[in-house]
Amino acid sequence: MTIDLSFLTSGTKKNYITLNGIKRKQFNQEVITVQCKVNDILKFLEIDRRVQRELDENKVASIGQYIQYGLDGNDIYFSPLIFSARGKGEYNDVRHEYKLNMDERLVILDGQHRIKAFEYLKKRIEASGGKDEIYQSLLNFPMTIQIFADLSLEQERQLFTDINTKSSQVNNTLLVMYKKDDLFGKLVQDVVENLPQEDLIECRAKTTRTKLMTASTLYSVAKAVNSGVYSRRSRVDINTQNYHLFKRRTESFISLLRKYAPLDALNRDKYIIMSSNIIVAIAKFIYEAQKKYPEVGMEDLFKNIVSKVDWSHKNDEFKALSAKYNKRTKKYNFGSTGRTVRDFSEFLVGKFEGLRGESYV
Repeated sequence: MTIDLSFLTSGTKKNYITLNGIKRKQFNQEVITVQCKVNDILKFLEIDRRVQRELDENKVASIGQYIQYGLDGNDIYFSPLIFSARGKGEYNDVRHEYKLNMDERLVILDGQHRIKAFEYLKKRIEASGGKDEIYQSLLNFPMTIQIFADLSLEQERQLFTDINTKSSQVNNTLLVMYKKDDLFGKLVQDVVENLPQEDLIECRAKTTRTKLMTASTLYSVAKAVNSGVYSRRSRVDINTQNYHLFKRRTESFISLLRKYAPLDALNRDKYIIMSSNIIVAIAKFIYEAQKKYPEVGMEDLFKNIVSKVDWSHKNDEFKALSAKYNKRTKKYNFGSTGRTVRDFSEFLVGKFEGLRGESYV
């Protein structure tokens, strides 16, 4: 679809915006679908707090970083913004044009944080005095919008509520497998592609009971075994120089985990070793042990420590850690990821230091 906005910069005195679009019925409501530029949206945007939540500055900042990544020359994508016309503007069924007076505003129902991120970036560039090619790219960034022609306030609230509570967010596993701007994401994708058996890693669902681990867990493992951190948000110094080393260590971890885990370790009703938090805890233990004793091989740690632990739900040692034992199911349940990873990695470190006959510092 093309947009006729030439009059905005011409010398004419027309006081309306003309947008080429298509009108269709959606759930018995008239919806006009249009593609226009970010700068045009900023001109007719209105935020009504009766149908919008308070702005989350952290979310705006995060989206702003994503936009900046796009302005740096990478492909980025946004779903359509949704507006309510509240009777404003006119649609011409013959010319397929939507005309909006320059003093009229459309109320945004979905996309507030996205468009605010563009607005903040625009103001930041203007404040720095830099109206260069990147600035123009930001103003001309194409966005698809859907305009509901005649919703009541109650319908607007319902639509906003449905969008923000009933839509399903993409799980971390899928995000990892589709990431392009993250070396750890690339590492996971490469490891999965090179594994001899495709069914080892779950690449779509957020959990698994039949496979070794999810891609999201593998992402955390790669961070933990190479740098000792396990939070997805923690920064790690991965780069093109150490990438292949990190990848080899991650592949070795997977191979040794399979080799030294109990034969029926995938039976999560019997063992805890394949619980995602426990796998990451083992990876962190490997990192901590090798950081202090570089001469100790990864396989030695699996053979002499990991494989010697009774990983079944019957092991009473786990009751002193961040694991709650359910007497009815006779199984352990785990609390927060951070505490579980810390407790179990320290548990393994203690066994390692005990084997060496000295205290771990």
